[in-house]
Amino acid sequence: MPDEIPPPVDRKSPKNLHATSQNTFGVVYANDLANREIKKNLPRFPVGAILIREKHTTEKLGTPDLVIAMVKREKGFSKKTDDWEFLTISPDAGVITKRETKGDCAKCHIEAKATDWVYRDYLKIKPKP
Repeated sequence: MPDEIPPPVDRKSPKNLHATSQNTFGVVYANDLANREIKKNLPRFPVGAILIREKHTTEKLGTPDLVIAMVKREKGFSKKTDDWEFLTISPDAGVITKRETKGDCAKCHIEAKATDWVYRDYLKIKPKP
């Protein structure tokens, strides 16, 4: 995955795109900056860290139903999200369709503040004792 950071843009907040009543399957990608931190007990992601999650409704992976990304921005970008920006990307065209620093993404991800707003259960990673 390239380490290119998309430029920030203000957009309206999307609905909670992870919410569903069915089981889902996912594939998570991390650029080198994010990958260096993800397995640490208390990760602190550097500026430029990018995490992308593909959401699939079946085990058969093809075109994902949803693609969500997190980008760690420069200090002061968003005090409310510890400088994370959340993005929704169209699965078919790879185009950023929504961006936010507040709203549903932030409301949920703040619960993972101890691990720098990143849910590690998507990666099946358990903190070390």
